Amino acid sequence: AVVSTQSTGTEKHLELAGEWHTESQENLEALLEVLKASFVVRKAAPKMRPVQKIAFNGLTMSLTVITGISTKETSIPLDGSEIKENSMGQDFTGTAIIREDGSIFTEGVMPTGKITTHRWVQDGKMMLVTESGGVCCTRVFTRAA
Repeated sequence: AVVSTQSTGTEKHLELAGEWHTESQENLEALLEVLKASFVVRKAAPKMRPVQKIAFNGLTMSLTVITGISTKETSIPLDGSEIKENSMGQDFTGTAIIREDGSIFTEGVMPTGKITTHRWVQDGKMMLVTESGGVCCTRVFTRAA
């Protein structure tokens, strides 16, 4: 069930719900280097075209990322409560919120330092911008037909 958020008074974030296919990726390898990903991951990841499936249940976002080699499901609270997960073999601790413009903003810390992720829909495409260590990675996704 989809429930509107009390925190922002908007349901604009619900535009993110659905299945998204990678259209383009910029600076992914540089971001992975900052995050201390292995050489193999840094070289392979930019060649992959992951699919992201997003669903909402109240103030929780379910994110499923499907690559050619794995599927990872994550449940992300959007009320600012703490998130703890493991990403690329590293611990992540942070929070996620829905901004008034309907975008989803995640901010946290990994052993390599601070990391932010900002996700929104623009011109019918999902924009995903991740920043860490002075590197900005922009990924663009198109909605599945």
